[in-house]
Amino acid sequence: MKYLIINADDFGYNPQQNEAITYLLNNKLITSTSVMTVAPKADECKSLTGDYSVGVHLTINSDSENDKWQSLTNAKSLGGNDGLPTDQKKLTFGAKRKDVFNELCAQYDYMKARGITPDHADNHCGTLYGINMRRFYIDAFDFCSKYNLPYRFPKSAGFIERQLGRNLPKAVYSLQQMIVKKGTERNVKMLDDLISNPWGMDKITGYDVIRSYYLDCLDNLQDGVTEMFLHPALPVDDKISPWTKRVYEYELLKSGDLLQKAKDNGIEVVGWEILR
Repeated sequence: MKYLIINADDFGYNPQQNEAITYLLNNKLITSTSVMTVAPKADECKSLTGDYSVGVHLTINSDSENDKWQSLTNAKSLGGNDGLPTDQKKLTFGAKRKDVFNELCAQYDYMKARGITPDHADNHCGTLYGINMRRFYIDAFDFCSKYNLPYRFPKSAGFIERQLGRNLPKAVYSLQQMIVKKGTERNVKMLDDLISNPWGMDKITGYDVIRSYYLDCLDNLQDGVTEMFLHPALPVDDKISPWTKRVYEYELLKSGDLLQKAKDNGIEVVGWEILR
């Protein structure tokens, strides 16, 4: 059987992101979202009190040097008063694992204090997935085990292959399976597969490119539980920029074409409760 979770990442990022995600949730065009608790508009998650699947978008880095996000714990190794680091090297060599774990718990508590109990966890920029050669994935699994949350980590290596557009060295396959084993040992539920578009605007020449990519993925969906995550948002201006990709993803989700394709292919669209 094929199950599909359609998740909108980055609730809290800005008003354009929040408005788009709220519309999609209210119109049942997506099945879940995840809240970036360190972002400027995260407090608006208080509005997500309907029958929604809402997760915590675990974040230990900032996207911009000009407007850094602040750690909820203000841990020195996570930037302290200077804000969460944008430089992955600073995160890799500077962050202490105990501070990372405490920050993840604080982000969960942030949502609980606003009346939202997260039903899953995922991660911003892959900082907790081992790609920086730190064992932050252990801290993420320990966090998920503590709160009984399923976690965005695929048991298949297909996601990494699609993101990089090629087969992987054997060492990468081994690392991926080792990480899956660590999650399994902690009884953390994980996805069978994961889908998201990896391209920048140099390759995305228009809306149809994004639409075709995601529809093709549904034509090739494997058995099991797959999450498709996008970053839908309203425009911030009328210029073509990296933000335009988010606008295209919003237009795609708003069209209902993904839901129709899933229905045509006999795919059951579900929320994260499928893994709980």
